[in-house]
Amino acid sequence: MNFSRRTDWHRDLNRLTEALAGRRNLGKPVADLTVSNPTECGFQYPAERILKAISAPDSLHYSPDPKGLLSAREAITRFYREQNVVVDPSDIFITSGSSESYANLFRILCNANDSVLVPAPSYPLFDYLARISDIRTESYELSYDHGWHLDLNSLRNAITTTTRAIILINPHNPTGMFLKHGDFAKIQAIAAERDLSLIVDEVFSAYGTGGQSGHVATTAGTNGCLTFTLNGLSKLCALPQMKLGWIVAGGPGETVREAAERLEIVSDTFLSANTPVQSGLVELFRAGEGVRSQIIGRCAANREFLASRLAGGSVCSLLESEGGWNAILKVPATKSEEAWALELLEREGVFVYPGYFFDFTSEGFLVVSLLVEPAEFRRSIEVLLTCIDKTTSQNL
Repeated sequence: MNFSRRTDWHRDLNRLTEALAGRRNLGKPVADLTVSNPTECGFQYPAERILKAISAPDSLHYSPDPKGLLSAREAITRFYREQNVVVDPSDIFITSGSSESYANLFRILCNANDSVLVPAPSYPLFDYLARISDIRTESYELSYDHGWHLDLNSLRNAITTTTRAIILINPHNPTGMFLKHGDFAKIQAIAAERDLSLIVDEVFSAYGTGGQSGHVATTAGTNGCLTFTLNGLSKLCALPQMKLGWIVAGGPGETVREAAERLEIVSDTFLSANTPVQSGLVELFRAGEGVRSQIIGRCAANREFLASRLAGGSVCSLLESEGGWNAILKVPATKSEEAWALELLEREGVFVYPGYFFDFTSEGFLVVSLLVEPAEFRRSIEVLLTCIDKTTSQNL
């Protein structure tokens, strides 16, 4: 049987995934410090309000609109208005989630074998989305020096004749780095000069750690170059199962109109956004506020504990972050980060991500989720740090 080359990717399990499966098959406990699904983390959801929102009579009526129901798009404009940002409902396209948003944008921006620029490190999704769209990814670097920074020279040097778009993540996952106004202005100028589009993923934008003067809260409403701003319910309201995302198109008049017309045709081809969630979006936004507040509080508390524990003495250190759901630990180079992750899993039953899962460009990083229930997080972090400190001291 002949299958498409676009899905002919590497499917062998890596050593860490094999070790995790083996441990679970033996019935051994696993303290999972990689969890990213908020519905599995013990947060209190207003179930009655959520279920009522998607059970409205309007859910039984099908009136498709390629851009999404007007009532839902108006709810999204109110979300931005609360941030003092004016967005026209006609510039909003509702999708079934961020992955579809990316796929639709790749369809209107790229031909086969074109490329998009993605940050490194980054979330391991773009290569899959690009490949099934018959395009490629090229990387620009984020650097760390008392905080994360976007390397503008790296970005400029990564642009080639096949580049069609620059992907920005604001705040970035997993580093938590927000875009800065100065950098964003320069990136817009680069994009305008090279006739490139910007795709800005803001799904974690509501999860900043505070004190963010100089940070770009949202790129929606900007028009320095053709810009597509992405967000959705998955992170904003901790409702990944509701499968609703959106694209806000912005930029110079003629260019954004052309992009919108093309995007409308692509959206009309699939019409994948479901009516019940769109009809209930106003109430889902409200219901999500309480869950989001819980997540913000837990992430802050878990990060505070981690910083306090490290301040008490450890060979590990905590990298600075400005937002998001993750924390990054710098670990000793006495062994590879994969070896550290394997040792923690096999000896202690603690599962963490090595940095290479996120395309870190150098060794020595472990990524942990701040969503974990506090008691479990503290116990697991204590086990993790004790193991690394003890192993390191024995090897000196």
